[in-house]
Amino acid sequence: MNNKLTVFIEINGTSVYVGDIIGDTPASASFTYSPEYLSNSENRPISISLPLTGASFSPEQTKAFFDGLLPEGFTRRCVATKQ
Repeated sequence: MNNKLTVFIEINGTSVYVGDIIGDTPASASFTYSPEYLSNSENRPISISLPLTGASFSPEQTKAFFDGLLPEGFTRRCVATKQ
């Protein structure tokens, strides 16, 4: 069973759906931009390491970017256990 984490960014004060991280384990999780996000020519990549494409990014690319966004220590454990 795949776990799914929905990714949003804030653009001009509005949450915008960007895509999903999907995988059975953290080691297999990959990020994919949503077709809706890709269809808007004004939208930009969320990172230079994750250029706009319809293809899924590898688990390594996904982890490298998103792991750096998470807090450390106690707060990270709280985020990880939140359901």
